[in-house]
This record gives sequence, structure tokens and C-alpha cells, in this order.
Amino acid sequence: MTAQQVEDGSASLREFGLEARNRFSQGAGSREVQLYVGCVLRQEGSHLYSGSTYLVQLTPDGRVFIHAKNMALSGRLLNRLIYGAILRALEIDVAGLQDDPAALTAAFLEAAGRDGGEFNVPAISGASGYAAVYFSRNFRLPIVLLAGFDLDESHLVEEEIDYGIPAVTARDVVDRETLKAFVTQAGEAFLNQQKGGDLSATSKARVALRDPKGPWRHGSVYLYVLDLTSNIILFHGAFPDRYELRPLVATVRDVVTGKLVLPQVIEAAKSSPEGGFVDYYFDDPTDDTDSADIPKVGYARQFTGQREREDGTVLPINFIVGSGFYGRAADVAPGPSTVVEATVLGGAVEGLDVAFSRAVAGRGSDYAWSAVTDAAGLLSLTISSADGVSGYYRARATNPDGDVVGQWSSIPLNEGRRQSLELTLGGSARVVRVVSLDTSEPVAAAKPAFAAEAAPEASGLSPNSPNPFNSATLITYHLSGTGPVTLVIYNVLGQPVRTLVDESRPAGSYQVRWDARDDTGAMLSTGVYIARLSYPGGVATQRLLYLK
Repeated sequence: MTAQQVEDGSASLREFGLEARNRFSQGAGSREVQLYVGCVLRQEGSHLYSGSTYLVQLTPDGRVFIHAKNMALSGRLLNRLIYGAILRALEIDVAGLQDDPAALTAAFLEAAGRDGGEFNVPAISGASGYAAVYFSRNFRLPIVLLAGFDLDESHLVEEEIDYGIPAVTARDVVDRETLKAFVTQAGEAFLNQQKGGDLSATSKARVALRDPKGPWRHGSVYLYVLDLTSNIILFHGAFPDRYELRPLVATVRDVVTGKLVLPQVIEAAKSSPEGGFVDYYFDDPTDDTDSADIPKVGYARQFTGQREREDGTVLPINFIVGSGFYGRAADVAPGPSTVVEATVLGGAVEGLDVAFSRAVAGRGSDYAWSAVTDAAGLLSLTISSADGVSGYYRARATNPDGDVVGQWSSIPLNEGRRQSLELTLGGSARVVRVVSLDTSEPVAAAKPAFAAEAAPEASGLSPNSPNPFNSATLITYHLSGTGPVTLVIYNVLGQPVRTLVDESRPAGSYQVRWDARDDTGAMLSTGVYIARLSYPGGVATQRLLYLK
């Protein structure tokens, strides 16, 4: 019997509930199988979840353990009136058993041998469904299984939360040292909890760890737990319904390097007994305050142990706990660098604060590297990043009063180089000399000019940045002469999906941002796309890789 059969009327809720109960009773023996079952239980469209028919699991004290539709409710306590109706449907009389855990467990185990029954609380909207009990061989305790109960916030009660007393709270995380301490204490507490095997305590901990008013979550700082035995996300402090009991699938990429972030997190966690850090750039689409120009500093650590069961068997424990914070350019570990020496030309050039920022699609400008000009308008600074520094940059100059007096764009810089620039306050930027940092010898074929108003030697496309990209990419093209130009994005079938440029333009270099949408505004699917530039006398193409 499947959830879909209940939806189309070919099976009863009772038949579906009993089928699910029997599957859980027979199959969920090991920890990894239990987590796998929980993962399948959460997959809408599976045999266990279709439309309004899904399953909810409760611990014997009436606390939500797994909620197929909304894991954000897991750990919460069910309304006592509703839970009383569920217990009556299960033929469990808890009167006088609250102070006798062994007797209470025995009553639930007896219920596991029966078929369960339907429950209904007319006074509470939607409080109805089918209930049964099964014995979890993994957790060594009975679990209440509910089918057809569309359990929401109104069916739960508020309770006092025990947050513990963390030495370093999420609000305290401001650098690598505090981040490491925050994750370490959380991991050790979680490990001790797992060793104890108290499922109700684990469920209550979920509530404490993801409460934005508590000490374990603040802004962009939250915890996550990755189970390495089952390869499933065991806990997510910020977005439990999106990620908890979902497979570990690497999809998020660093927008600068193009590398998948999850494998780096796992590698860092295993790199030493104390874990490790990961630096990356990513625009979190769920956070309106975030952008790809804000560096992310993550820390993850692996914890291992074992839980001894009452029957003498041993349950291995192997998970990763991690967290992170939004940093500044200075928070990112040092890496490849380039030296910039610039001369600002114009009037009143002494004492200007000239700041540089990477020009990457999807990012704002953070202007993380800066220096002050001397009386001759000269300045020198080093740009360094763990993810490499080669690319296009923006720059701006502000006077001592804080007024912006000059701005420049499309400045090409390469790591391992000492580059001399001329920056006019009118907005033009010129590369006048490039030498290797290792040899101080001029770099062959270094072009002195890359100002937007200068006519390029040849028309064509430059590599888009970033590539691959996951939100937007910047496409740069050059025109050696004036004339009509079109820039169109095609899919791999050769079908045009977006026209970015279709007009006559003068000679020069241009940049166009493409946000992976078609001409109707609809988001396109992951895959390879082709940018095709048509200009007087020729055509140029560029391969673009879009990864969500």
C-alpha cells in the first residue's frame, strides 16, 4: 500500500499505516538503515509521501521525532489533548505509569503487537489520523507512527527550552578562534548525547540548537551535523526542512574557484583530529543580506565514538559538526598575491584612499584592498586571496572627507605579478608595466591599455567570469570598430534562449551580466550554454557552464 493509493482512494489510511508500520518494524535495524528510511520518508512522491498523505514519527513522550512534511517541527511536544487521543487509539493507558519507565515501555511494546487505530479530536482542527506503534531495533525503544495527520504548529505546545550553558555562543563567533571553539563544544556535547542514546533528549536538543533566540544560532552562524555512515544530513540549524534527513549531495560551488564546497568541508573535518577551516565565496540564495563578494569562513570537525546498548551490542558513531560565519577579506587565509603600484593623475591627488575590489558576476564591491596616495599620487598595495587573484578589478578613490573622486573598472590583474597602473580621475585606467614578482623581468605581450574608451585591437569575447557559475556570470566582449552587434545565449540544442545585446555600438570593451534566465524571465536548468557574439566582419562563441 502506498501514499498515492490513499490519495486516489484505492487504499485506506489504515492499510497504508499498517504497511508502513510493518516495513519499519522489519527493516530499520541498523543506524544507517534507520536514517535511510527517514530519508525516504521525507521524499515527496515516494511510496511513503504523496500530497497530504505522509508520516510523522513520535517518541514515547509525545515529541515529534521525524516530520516528513516539515522537519522544522521536529523535537517539539505534541498537544497533550491530541496525544491522549492517540494513546487511546493505541489502547495504552498511561495512568500511573509516568513514574515507572519500564512499565510504560512495556505498555508501548504491547501496542506494537496490535494494529493501532484511528484518532480524532473534534475540538482541534485537523487533529485526526491513524496511529500505530513499532519497535525500533536501532534505538531500542518503541516509536509511534502517525499517518494522515497534517500536523502543524497549532498542534504543538510551547515549553521551556534547556539551552545548556555554552562557553562560546553563536553571537560570540567573530573569528576563526571563536568559530573553532563554538563547533568543538557543540560536537562534544552532541557526541555525549549520541552515546547516551536518549532519543527524547536528542529531539529536544534540535529545538535548542535551531532557536534564533537561543545561544546556538545567531544570524549567519548556525550548526549542522553530517552523518558519515549513512551520508545523510542529520541536523541543520537554519533550514531543517530543506536539508535534514536529506542525502549529502555536493551542489554548492565556490563562485571564484568553481570547486564544490561540500567535499572541501568533509576533507577539512578529516584533515586532523581538531578538524580544519574552509574559505570560499558563495551567494546564499536564502539570505537577502548575503552576496558572493562576502567571504565565508567555515570550520568542520569529525567526531567518532560508539554507543553500547543494553544487549551488549555496540553502535558506531561517526559524524561531522560544522559552522561558519560571513567574514571580511582579511578573514580569508593568505594565498596567491599580486602587487599593484599605481599613479593617480589629476588635481588634488595627495591623501586619496584608493581601494580595489574583485569584479565578479553576482557580487557587489567590497573594496577589500586599499592604500593612500603620496604627494605625487603614488601608491602601492598587495592583493592576496587563498582562491587566487587573477581577474578583473574595480577601483575607487575617496578624499579625506569621504567623497568619491574617481572610479575605474575592468582593470586586469594577474597573480605573481607586479603591475604598474596609471589611473586618471576622469575614469581611464592604463596598465603601463607588468613584471614577474619572481624575476622582475617584463612579462611578454603585456598590453599597456585596457581602458573602456580605448579601441581593442580585435573584436571578440573574453572568458566569462566566473565559469562555472551558479547565479550570474559577467560576459566581456570587445569591438574594434563601430557597428551593429548581437550577443545571444544558446542552449546545447542550438536554440536561442536569451538576447543580451542587439544594437549598434562604438568601438570599445563592454561587459554584460547574465543571470541564467531566458527572455521570459524564467530560470534555466543546469547545463552548458553558448554565448554567440556577432559583430561586423565576424562571429565569436564562448562556452558557459551553469551549475545551480
